Amino acid sequence: MKSPDRSQFSLLVVDDNKENLKVVSNFLKKEGYQIALALNAEDAMNILKQNEIDLILLDVMMPGTDGFTLCKKLKKDPSLADIPVIFLTAKTETNDLVEGFDAGGVDYITKPFKKEELIVRVNNHIDLSYAKKKIIEQAEQIERINRTKDRLYSVIAHDIKSPFSNISMLISTLADGYLEPGSEDYNEILQSINSSSNETYALLENLLQWTRSQTGNLEIAPEEIKLEELVGNIIRITDPIAVKKKIKLKMDVPDDLVLEADNNMMRSVLQNLVSNAIKFTNQGGRVMVTAGKKNSDIVIKVIDNGVGIPEKNKKKLFVDEGQLTTRGTNDEKGSGLGLLLVKDFVQRHNGRIDIESKEGEGTTFILTFPN
Repeated sequence: MKSPDRSQFSLLVVDDNKENLKVVSNFLKKEGYQIALALNAEDAMNILKQNEIDLILLDVMMPGTDGFTLCKKLKKDPSLADIPVIFLTAKTETNDLVEGFDAGGVDYITKPFKKEELIVRVNNHIDLSYAKKKIIEQAEQIERINRTKDRLYSVIAHDIKSPFSNISMLISTLADGYLEPGSEDYNEILQSINSSSNETYALLENLLQWTRSQTGNLEIAPEEIKLEELVGNIIRITDPIAVKKKIKLKMDVPDDLVLEADNNMMRSVLQNLVSNAIKFTNQGGRVMVTAGKKNSDIVIKVIDNGVGIPEKNKKKLFVDEGQLTTRGTNDEKGSGLGLLLVKDFVQRHNGRIDIESKEGEGTTFILTFPN
């Protein structure tokens, strides 16, 4: 593995002898490291609370809290326990060295310092720490890929297979000639095929975008978006679904309001939220999209007077832990991917998403973006 850039790492040197601090600091600065210095345990703790430190060089014999005691304290703190500690000591007895390792140290350097030994030991432990972090990152990435794969299989097995089977069965009914073209039953089946096809296409589109976002293959291409045009297009696309449920779709967006964002991602965000609002609004209800400026932010709201969201489910909506899916007011299905995509895309634009909802009265999704 290639050695990391030393300037990316911060080291803390703790020693009550200022001359020792100066010597160690000079040696390590020439290697490119960022150096923080402390004369005692209290100063060291203050530095550790305020800065991200990658390795600690810790003197054993200090007035007040000695190095062994400080190291034990660090190892009990979950936020500091993983920082490797190298002891600086004039003690070379076996018992002293064993005590240092028992306290949580990973190595020791004897005084007086030898420049070459100091640099080699520090570099080795930084390299080990760097390699450990890379292994953890790779393990997390593999776990994320496995979760993505499992979700893919689950959606394909349940949420895509089912509507395709339904479409196939309906088409077979028409193809076998059991129904008279133009009859009420014939037209009803055609509408069912159209509805199932649209739902399945929307699901596939969400699935593909979500997969790309999870595997890191989705890049943001920001541009100036006229929100009135974008929202207007979303309204036109989703209106046929709303008409079927006799839901009124409205918008209130200034014609001069511009958001700098990825157009495809914003379209996906708003289309998912509007479709979701229609899904959970009863016959004869209403869904409205508004947008405007608030201080230095742009705020977009998708408002419905639908069934609302139970308080216990609010926090589960944006968490990828299985499939929290609820059927719509017309028994519409969903994969649970839509809101995961919404959260992901909003966060990629440094935005925030909030929910206001009351059961039986409706829901408002609030998107806030820095202008």
